[in-house]
Amino acid sequence: MSKSEVKIKLSIPSVGYPRRMFFNRFALQRIDGHALTCFALVDNSGVLRDSYACMLSKQTLKESKESLVKYLGRIGAPKSEPAAWSPPGTAMATDVATVISMGYSEEAEIVLGTFAVGPAVQQVKAADKEIEVDGVACLRCDLETQRQFLAALYAEENR
Repeated sequence: MSKSEVKIKLSIPSVGYPRRMFFNRFALQRIDGHALTCFALVDNSGVLRDSYACMLSKQTLKESKESLVKYLGRIGAPKSEPAAWSPPGTAMATDVATVISMGYSEEAEIVLGTFAVGPAVQQVKAADKEIEVDGVACLRCDLETQRQFLAALYAEENR
């Protein structure tokens, strides 16, 4: 780390996410190097029950890559291809996240959060403390779907 760089320690919330959902489908679209991520819950008859979209910036993808690729190494590569799904063709609200965290127990989860970098840098310089992340979304799925999403997220980045 150079002298001009500042290490920001983050505190990720365990509660209070304004968007919570279970998903069993996802789609990724690259827009100028950023990743538009769309998640969906599709029932057994093919009816779309819920959907959610969030933009992950190039910087977010870069800063998260090492930890997420290590995590994928621990949980293993996907055993199958993801189910095909295309997001609705209509406009949908799209959040932005600057933090991606993943974990699993019986179910897997993808936690998305955000913080403002400028004020965070100033706070760390003034008093070396953890910066609280604002929870954006807590997304649940089965472990295989999480593996598929994570593998696709960084496979797409390398194209």
